[in-house]
Amino acid sequence: GETVDTERDDYDLHIILEFDKGEKWGQYTATRGNRYIVHRDRHNPQLKGLAAVRSAVKEFNPDLVVLGGLQMLDTYPFTQEELNARLKEIDDFLSELPSTTLVHFEMASFVNPNFLKRLTDVILPYSDSIGMNEQELPNLSSLIRTGNIVYISDSKIKVSKTMDDTRELLAILNDLPRHKPLTRVHVHTLAYQAVFTLRDSGKWMSGITTAVKSSLTATRYVCGDESIDSSKIKMILDESFSSSAIPGSQRIPIIDSTPVSCWPDGPYEICLAPVLVCTQIKQTGGGGDNLTGVGLLYHLK
Repeated sequence: GETVDTERDDYDLHIILEFDKGEKWGQYTATRGNRYIVHRDRHNPQLKGLAAVRSAVKEFNPDLVVLGGLQMLDTYPFTQEELNARLKEIDDFLSELPSTTLVHFEMASFVNPNFLKRLTDVILPYSDSIGMNEQELPNLSSLIRTGNIVYISDSKIKVSKTMDDTRELLAILNDLPRHKPLTRVHVHTLAYQAVFTLRDSGKWMSGITTAVKSSLTATRYVCGDESIDSSKIKMILDESFSSSAIPGSQRIPIIDSTPVSCWPDGPYEICLAPVLVCTQIKQTGGGGDNLTGVGLLYHLK
């Protein structure tokens, strides 16, 4: 790997307030676990580090480029001309990459459907892989199907619905004009890690190690501990799950000795690993980025 940074005189500020169900702040009691993020960030929305990255990539010739943090452009007070310029910078960067360089786009929370539509119109045609959580998947699916985003989603989505939504998303995106096919989707949820991989694409190995490593990373990151303490974890995934909401679909058991399941699904392989959910939370912000990075590392061919 290689690190690229740019000098700056001031730094961005991000504050993340995390709270669990039942916690109190003054007269208010949280009805569910959540987090609230406030930031003062003037560098990331302007893509000030992109020029240095573009220059380094030409010399480094990476196997994989990961795009993340682009939610910082969402709701930023750009003029139309400024926003057009930022999106063109991203488009120019992606168009310069060799066709052999894999591109992964890590989704995030977006609130402006017009911006998200423009952003995904630029990025998704170049993406070999997409990563998202259980809220971001229905958000992106709804945007593509209806042009609108989902402002409230179920925090405990059934595995069968995640499977069906991901299949639909893969089918829709690969039917649209693209520079390269979408061959991988990683859905990371509180309860499990699910990895869809196009078999025989020649780009990825089996997703079984990716699912396992991502699951363990999620536990370690949220607990803030490299070791896994059985007194601080629980498994919330059911003892079995259905591979689809379609009646008569395959039901897959979670077996203690081999809890990770992989099965063929049309042209794809699906691997699913339960997550040992941390019950003594140290941090959640940035968790998706960490487990996604680890998953990609073990998925590259």
